[in-house]
Order: sequence, then structure tokens, then C-alpha cells
Amino acid sequence: MIETRCVCAEKKAQEKGKDALGPRTDDIYGTCNLPTRFMYPRTFLGYRQDDSPLPHPCYRSTAMDYGWYAPSIHTVPTRYYPRNTSFSQHQALGGMYRNCSLNTELDKSIV
Repeated sequence: MIETRCVCAEKKAQEKGKDALGPRTDDIYGTCNLPTRFMYPRTFLGYRQDDSPLPHPCYRSTAMDYGWYAPSIHTVPTRYYPRNTSFSQHQALGGMYRNCSLNTELDKSIV
């Protein structure tokens, strides 16, 4: 399969004034359809980069390390393919499933 490189030169020319946001991801990697949050990862500061108090060490988990540091150019994805909702919209036209099968359960008497 031959992949064609996305034309980002036009977008790059339009965003020349955004040098204050730091280096772009497509300066280093070949990218395709990246939104701004992936093109300029410096705009995202991470979840614990502000002055909020740290959790008590007793309650700290290793899962908290994932969002601790802000993303860099090397950790953001280079391709972005958003999902459309055509399948869900088609399924919603039919409505919710209704079970119309025969009920064979015995009635329970309360004693």
C-alpha cells in the first residue's frame, strides 16, 4: 500500500505567526491531519503542572504518573483519524431492542 503524505505546507504557512507555541510536530515527523493539541503539544501543560497540592503519599498510585508530565513532540501521535458516528446513527434509527419471546417462567406465589 502506498501512503501519500498529507499536504501540511499550506497550514504551516498560515501558522507562521505561532512560533511562540514552540516547535511543531511536523517539523520532526511526517504527520497527517493532526489537530492543534497534537501539532503544538506545548500548549497542554499536563494534569499536575499547576500549583495544586500533591496527594498524600499514602494515596498515591503509579497510575498518577501517566498524566503527570506534559506531552512532548516525541510522545504525541503522528496520525489522527477521527471516528465518525455513521454506525451509531444507523443503529439508532431502529430503536432499542425489545424481547418479545414467550415467557415460560412460573408465577411465584408470596406466602
